Amino acid sequence: MRAHLEDGASPSSSDSPEPQRKLNQCFPAAHLRLLAAVMLAAALPLCVPGAPLEVAPTDLPQGEASGEEEEDKRISDPPRDSNIIETWERVLKSTESHQQEFDDEFQGNVKYDLLDKDKPRSFPAKCPNCTFSKEACLQSLAHGMLVYTVLLKHVDREYHNSSIVAAVKAGIPQLITQIKAKMRNADGVAAPTSSEEQQLLKELDRPDLFYRKMMAHRILKSIHIFLVDGKRSYQKWMSKKHPVRMHGTQIRNL
Repeated sequence: MRAHLEDGASPSSSDSPEPQRKLNQCFPAAHLRLLAAVMLAAALPLCVPGAPLEVAPTDLPQGEASGEEEEDKRISDPPRDSNIIETWERVLKSTESHQQEFDDEFQGNVKYDLLDKDKPRSFPAKCPNCTFSKEACLQSLAHGMLVYTVLLKHVDREYHNSSIVAAVKAGIPQLITQIKAKMRNADGVAAPTSSEEQQLLKELDRPDLFYRKMMAHRILKSIHIFLVDGKRSYQKWMSKKHPVRMHGTQIRNL
């Protein structure tokens, strides 16, 4: 045994683990040291004290605001009434030529002011009763326009090709919808029933052609005045200061 060691023989296989020998054969010591240095350098930025952590930003689709931004916008922005005013002015504009068409039809033989006389009681009030509250104002306006929607059927019979009638018939229903959208109780304003509608039109129907035509012109002039006064009353209420609320709590008026 001693002679065997002196001759440089290696100890038994149990003294040198087989995996270590294979690792040394595949990777020389120099390569292992280089690999260890590279791995250590890569890990250093993660271990530097106080190094800022990069957080990937959360991208939203273009033009889309976050939930908090939308909530702030709803709280701070007062209601916008540009759409309803645009509709109102468009309908009003279509009635502005009525006096000229009336004068052209009767060639000055009938005064335009004559239309202010002998109005049926079924005509809505010239100036809607808007002195009590905004809700009462909106209901009065919507109800008056619903009645005029029925009365326009008489005008359409007498002047079927009138551009004024066509524009008003198209615009008033849209205006009614926009007004009702601003009510707390839109269901409280209903259109006339079929029996009420028949009664309204029966009051206007006479054998006298001149009477029927004059009544049609009375309706158009009354609609114009109603829209002018109604727009003024509507803007009076909607121009009042809007309270600024934050998370359900009223803070102050602007």
